[in-house]
Amino acid sequence: MGGLNLGVVEADQPEGQKIRLTNVERTLIDITVRPGYAGGVFEVLKAFRNAKGKVSINKLTAMLKTLGYVYPYHQAIGFYLERAGIYDESSIRLLRKIEMSHDFYLAHAMKDPEYSKEWRLFFPQGL
Repeated sequence: MGGLNLGVVEADQPEGQKIRLTNVERTLIDITVRPGYAGGVFEVLKAFRNAKGKVSINKLTAMLKTLGYVYPYHQAIGFYLERAGIYDESSIRLLRKIEMSHDFYLAHAMKDPEYSKEWRLFFPQGL
């Protein structure tokens, strides 16, 4: 896995101090990888909705490839983009083009999950 500082930017605080934080694309990747850090998968979906107009899906996809995860997080990200219901098909298609050779789980320890055949992804009911 590469790019530990990929997507890390500096921002000015009101007091004039600089802080390091991740950009929108890296944040969406990170909370997809660890949804518990964001309050769970329902909150992650809200974050994808709130990111509309602030996120570049091209940049997010390139960043995801650079990070080189073993697990198919592109399936989860594509699923979130589609579920958000506000992203255009051309953006979602960027994730669909990446090979989907394994079933994947959106979160750990889900009870009676639903399954998306298109994304080869198990997800909590009601998402």
